Amino acid sequence: MATLSMGRKAAYATGGIAMNLTNLVISQWIYKLYVPSPETALVVVPVFGAIFFLGRLTDGITDPLIAYWSDRLRSKWGRRIPFILFGVGPLALVFFLLWMPPSPGLHWSNTLWAFVFIQAYFVLYTVVVTPYLALIPEITSDLDERVNLTTLQAVGVMVGTAVFAVIGVVIESWGWAALGGVVAGLCVVSFVPTLLWIRERPTTPASDEAPQGEQPGLITWMRLTFHNRPFLHLVVATSFYWFGLNLLIMVVPYWVQDLLGLGEGDVPILMGPFLLMNLVCFFLFNDMAKRWGKHMAFMVTLVGSALVVPALSLVGHLPFGSELVQSAVVMGLIGIPTAGFMMLPFALLADVVDYDEQLTGQRREAIYFGMQAVLQKTMIGASIFAFGLMVLGGQTTSIVGLRAVPLVAAVAFIAGFVAFLRYPLREREGKVTFIG
Repeated sequence: MATLSMGRKAAYATGGIAMNLTNLVISQWIYKLYVPSPETALVVVPVFGAIFFLGRLTDGITDPLIAYWSDRLRSKWGRRIPFILFGVGPLALVFFLLWMPPSPGLHWSNTLWAFVFIQAYFVLYTVVVTPYLALIPEITSDLDERVNLTTLQAVGVMVGTAVFAVIGVVIESWGWAALGGVVAGLCVVSFVPTLLWIRERPTTPASDEAPQGEQPGLITWMRLTFHNRPFLHLVVATSFYWFGLNLLIMVVPYWVQDLLGLGEGDVPILMGPFLLMNLVCFFLFNDMAKRWGKHMAFMVTLVGSALVVPALSLVGHLPFGSELVQSAVVMGLIGIPTAGFMMLPFALLADVVDYDEQLTGQRREAIYFGMQAVLQKTMIGASIFAFGLMVLGGQTTSIVGLRAVPLVAAVAFIAGFVAFLRYPLREREGKVTFIG
């Protein structure tokens, strides 16, 4: 299917709301619940950092398992929809329970609660999101249509980010359980259009398929992805970017409260400019990708992010306005290149999947999204651990650590740029060409 109606694009794109919202809320607010400060923590700081990092590792282990299962699934509903259908309810329930720790102070029960539900959340997130993303190259093969689809998905992502921006108000007004309930409900609702209006072809064992004993196993399925050179360049670049971006997401509530002296409900003051510039620039990067190609547009994303982010460390020393005004302006500037990251990597990975079919003769969409997630989520977990050491490693929140976070993020973006320099796929006359 080469083209999609706007309605079907929108139906697919709504899943981006939950995909992004749950991840952002976990990244930014879970530390604020369990470790509001070193002296009022519900879980010992290093232990919580280790639990979260272990959760990301668990996620990384399950990603290729779910991806392999999805690629090989044969059902009348297709290969991807069954995972979304049966996974989204449990995902929402686990997410809700995660925000209701059993003890109001430091206690072993909170440690056990956090361990169980963080691991469960990451497993179920993989069950739903990896097959959801694997639909992109499957539902359209047209290169421009893929950019349009991922642009519209990025709009859905930004709707999730807009909800995320006001989560601080929800917490201040109704508490942590309300946060869990609101986000869990939106998680279910946002995947309903995808389930209702996206239809896969039924998959049944093909007559020419290899006998069960001769089919590639999981290890072979995973190993083949690393024979794909474009994938290696892309996955390393995006993993470094996620390391830096997650640091920036985590720093915002601490920046607002500890550096600016405001409350949790004031987080939208910084997230608002970031979201606005994201939304405006989606269409700029959409046009850039069609004119110059996705490779060049993503290079602009990486370079622009590395150049802009360090300005956040200079807040208080910039030649205009108060620290609050400076912080808001810089966050708006950061939102410009970040827009490219919200829409381009999935379209690039869809091209990588097409190239893989040239190499192997098989459609293996999910394993690529799954293997990408292994490395990306490991880097996200590492960023959370690093954030804890930089900002929360002492008796109080470290202001020096807060100011160091943007600089570390910029270094990660530069590393991503270096990794992506030799990405060898280009669009030529509506086709993907290997030029390396």
